[in-house]
Amino acid sequence: MKMEKVELQADSVVFYSPRDEAQFFGWLDQMECVMEVVGRGRIIYIQVDKRRVDAEVLRDILAFFQRYRIAMEQLKVFDSEAFSTWFRRSDAYWYRSVFGARAQSSVTA
Repeated sequence: MKMEKVELQADSVVFYSPRDEAQFFGWLDQMECVMEVVGRGRIIYIQVDKRRVDAEVLRDILAFFQRYRIAMEQLKVFDSEAFSTWFRRSDAYWYRSVFGARAQSSVTA
């Protein structure tokens, strides 16, 4: 199975303690879809194998991005038919952050 790489960027993440920073990287390490994490300057680049992202993993990614206040609009890359029934729920906490106030139908197969 060939990897389908997606690069996510965590810009200017604020850590409130050394343990908070350790939890950040520990959480990434536990996600099987995360292939590589590299920090350059104030940006942390997170390489994800899109083929390893299922509904449970996507929910973890959403929670992770919400918790660390990472720009969530980049998570639109995971918008697909497989997740559309719940991912595009306009009453979900992530909806506006991912899709904006008025999302267009851009679901891919």
